[in-house]
Amino acid sequence: MLIPDWLVKHSAQFPQQVALVDLHSARSVTYAQLNERASRFAEFMRERWQIKPGDRVAVLAHSSSDYVEMLYGCGKLGAIMVCLNWRLALPELTGIAVDAEPVALVWGEEFDQIGIALADACKLTRRMVTGAARDKVDGYEAALAAMSGATLEMPWRTHDDIWYLLYTAGTTGKPKGVPQTWGMAFTNAVNGMLATGLRREDRMLSVLPYFHTGGLNLYMNPTIMCGGTTLIMRQFDVDKTMELLESDATVMFGVPAIYLFLSQHPRFASADFSRVRNWACGGAPIPKTLLEQYLSKGVTICFGFGMTETGPTVFLTDEDTARRKVGTVGKPVMYVEGKVVDSQTRQRLGANQRGELLLRGPGITPGYWNKPEATAKAFEDGWLCTGDIAYFDDDGDYYIVDRSKDMYISGGENVYPAEVENVIFQMAGVAEAAVIGVHDAKWGEVGKAIVALKPGAQVAAEDVVAHCKARLAGFKAPKYVVFVPAVARNAAGKLDKPTLRKQFGDAAG
Repeated sequence: MLIPDWLVKHSAQFPQQVALVDLHSARSVTYAQLNERASRFAEFMRERWQIKPGDRVAVLAHSSSDYVEMLYGCGKLGAIMVCLNWRLALPELTGIAVDAEPVALVWGEEFDQIGIALADACKLTRRMVTGAARDKVDGYEAALAAMSGATLEMPWRTHDDIWYLLYTAGTTGKPKGVPQTWGMAFTNAVNGMLATGLRREDRMLSVLPYFHTGGLNLYMNPTIMCGGTTLIMRQFDVDKTMELLESDATVMFGVPAIYLFLSQHPRFASADFSRVRNWACGGAPIPKTLLEQYLSKGVTICFGFGMTETGPTVFLTDEDTARRKVGTVGKPVMYVEGKVVDSQTRQRLGANQRGELLLRGPGITPGYWNKPEATAKAFEDGWLCTGDIAYFDDDGDYYIVDRSKDMYISGGENVYPAEVENVIFQMAGVAEAAVIGVHDAKWGEVGKAIVALKPGAQVAAEDVVAHCKARLAGFKAPKYVVFVPAVARNAAGKLDKPTLRKQFGDAAG
């Protein structure tokens, strides 16, 4: 499979179509401008920085139109962009840089201090700043202005050519680099377009960070591939998101936390979302009560599942299935095959049997960057071992139960925290909930619930336990309950279980 330069194609067919709207800078970028500016950045890297295909260029910045230009500029040249998580501390970023070995670093001016420190730590002399002051001598805009402006057309890429590098959250140790190939991007775009009907007329609201696969691929890159318009939010802002969902956006993707925050907005009950034709969600289990809250407004959220390693889309429900079977992720999308296997015997399981989810298809990463042992461990006869517990029903629709590493065993019984969290979330006064397993002398492990309440709500620990016991088997009900102002989440908006275990891992803590 060969992939062409999407920007060259679009700038020839509809040059004045708006590709990007940067909501922070209020800049609009047409496809002709995006192609030109990406070409200028590619030319700068080649001529001034002497960067060659395969070299890594690291970027530490908020989501912006500049970010997209740099991503596609790297694609034109064949350089590999390393998308750095701006929420990480300097030692963590340095560790990633040591692994990725970038030859240049670009950072947003809001990260000036850590950007300079990172460049110094890695002894990088090729460095650049983006932002409001980007017309400085060492700034992004000045660099682009110094170039010829001639179109640099990307050679047709093969499926396995690496475009950019994302790093996992590192929940089981140091972050791992996950190469994202052009074939993965193409496959994800096709899968997304088939599942959502994404088209040139769409205006996609992009609220997730671009160091995350959800930010880049749900659905910024697919929107560019089909010639639509992406509305880029620098960071998620609940007020601005509400405004755009009522007035401008036609497609929305968010993690459960974003839908939760929107549902708690004062204007949610009266908001008119009729302009939005497609709603999608993924990244973590979404409470059934939250889905039903949107359904009551006539909004059907199509729930899906994916991973950094899968590009990410592997499941996404259609609206009919989402309404009939609240909680399912549906069937595998077009270019993905899934199966469930016994965690011990590795034998394939049938309907309604829980086991580990395995996936394969052209949208799966070829492996981990510089980690052949981790790659070998992650793949089994060509199938990616997800580490997620799942099952499918008699209709072939899949359900993600929980991460296998989040499961704990109480008195010999498996307990999946997501199931308990979903029940706790049904309580009227609960805003957020997370459950972890903690040591217990009698049962081995028992549950501890970390709960954040809605403003003014009065809920006691015994209320939470009683609520769970009335709806779940007794061993699934948490033994301990602690209340916090907000439950820790990671950069992807998922419950940050490693941090929660560190904070609340003691039984009495």
